[in-house]
Amino acid sequence: MPVDPLDLFAKKPAIAHHSIPIDSGLMVHYRHDLPGELHAPQGLSHHMLTFFLSKNERQVTQVDEGGEYDGVMEPGDFYLCPAGQSAFTRWQSVDKTLHIVLEPDFLDRVAFSVDGVNSGNVELLPVVKTRDRKLESLVQLFLTETEQSGFGDIYGDKLYLESLSSLVGVHLLRHYCNIASAIRPYTAGLAPYQVKRVLEYIQAHLSQELSLDAMAAQVGLSRSHFAHQFKQAMGVAPHQYVSQQRVEKAQRLLRSRQIPITDIALECGFANQSHLTKVFKKHTGTTPKAYRQQL
Repeated sequence: MPVDPLDLFAKKPAIAHHSIPIDSGLMVHYRHDLPGELHAPQGLSHHMLTFFLSKNERQVTQVDEGGEYDGVMEPGDFYLCPAGQSAFTRWQSVDKTLHIVLEPDFLDRVAFSVDGVNSGNVELLPVVKTRDRKLESLVQLFLTETEQSGFGDIYGDKLYLESLSSLVGVHLLRHYCNIASAIRPYTAGLAPYQVKRVLEYIQAHLSQELSLDAMAAQVGLSRSHFAHQFKQAMGVAPHQYVSQQRVEKAQRLLRSRQIPITDIALECGFANQSHLTKVFKKHTGTTPKAYRQQL
């Protein structure tokens, strides 16, 4: 019976490990590991992409249909084990890795939403060692965001992380699946009435957690389709637009000396004051407190 990769990891000692459910069907799992091995003779229940953050002097990786690699893994290298294929990996030195664990139907859903590919027609291909600069940049964005937000507190960054997960899904479909040629770029944006509806929805819900799914539902589109169409229409990704609007609302509220900054953070949809400060400074170059003092 296929085994959940996180159950395999749970049986192994580690210097440090953290898991974050980023999206429906996608989990990010960070590990700082002692030497060891994982064996799934009946296969994994999920797809697993293992990205190396540190050098490993000898890594032995075997995937049923992907062959075997025995050698050094450098930071930026990765292997990809599709669900259902028997797999084995052994590492002989302390290392740091980031694992993206995906339910098989996650890629089916992305394929359908992007190009109408029927569920069940996506075959993820195994990889035992390679490098991919685009995928590396996406993984680094995951890592940076989770490190800055703190594992376990990603409320305010959920929309951004959902966007990253969709990008990872599309990239895997384009380059590591047997339907790569079916993925095509979008060329059109949202219609004016759709833009108006979505922007009104965003403004009405800035103080709440906003998800791509909820915004896409306002105009009857899939999440991936909506994200591409929104960027075509607005020039920025949905999460960037939401961030800008929250900062602008915070600026308006900061002009009132009666409202504490902690309350402003919550009213604008930030997890807490420190999250507001981080995003506010990124957009304006100053902190909320300094901004208020300069008024």
